[in-house]
Amino acid sequence: MELNLKGRAISYSEPALFLLMALYGAILAAFDLLFKQRRPQDLLNLSKFADHAFGTFWLMVAPQLAEREVEKGVPALVASASGTIIEIGPGSGNQVSRYDRSKVTKIYGIEPTASLHPQLRENIKRAGLSDVYTIVPCGVQDVDTLRRYGVDQEAFDTVLSVQVFCSVPHPKETAAALWKLLKPGGTMIFYEHVKSRDLISSKVQDFYNIVWPYALQGCCLNRDTARTFREAGDWAKVDIQFSAAEDAWLAIPHISGRLTKAS
Repeated sequence: MELNLKGRAISYSEPALFLLMALYGAILAAFDLLFKQRRPQDLLNLSKFADHAFGTFWLMVAPQLAEREVEKGVPALVASASGTIIEIGPGSGNQVSRYDRSKVTKIYGIEPTASLHPQLRENIKRAGLSDVYTIVPCGVQDVDTLRRYGVDQEAFDTVLSVQVFCSVPHPKETAAALWKLLKPGGTMIFYEHVKSRDLISSKVQDFYNIVWPYALQGCCLNRDTARTFREAGDWAKVDIQFSAAEDAWLAIPHISGRLTKAS
């Protein structure tokens, strides 16, 4: 087990920085609701306020996260998506400019955070995808809404999940639902932050995770997402790797890869 005390100290402080930014986002959201939108009643609605606060936070950090993804190979992953695509949690649209338009038939972006929809629409327009990209305003478990938008089982060539599975409420059930949406031979492509393989770092994650989900709309630092994906269904091919561009002891490590559904 590599120590690298200085590197660990910097890495272990990163979740604290995110928590401070989430707090700042909540303060900005409260001021926006009170003084700009003049909707003080939304402060008393926990769901609406949490949605607005997270949206404010995400718009602050999304550009930096998108830059980090470049060196991790995420643009190439997204560009490999083809056919009829489900994008899970597109947020404000970090990935939309990375699609290879020539490979895309249709994209359904399942995004329950309404406060992110305006920026997502703008990024879809900038990417020239307005004619093929549909925002679905719900979570993966909302079967009725999905069906109203034409999201049915075994109808999709690709499922794309980039830094979102940390936040889904029921990861095992959600992964199984996504497996059912794929056509036989379809592919799930992903890049997610996960539980560390390093003992010390995993304990640091557990410590932060006491408050992390409450501050970041259900996000969890210590999920074993690789295992969740493997057990979601019958896969013909499994390719899951920890990021080669990251040290093994990082507090927020990532996995990436693709899973091919059995025919």
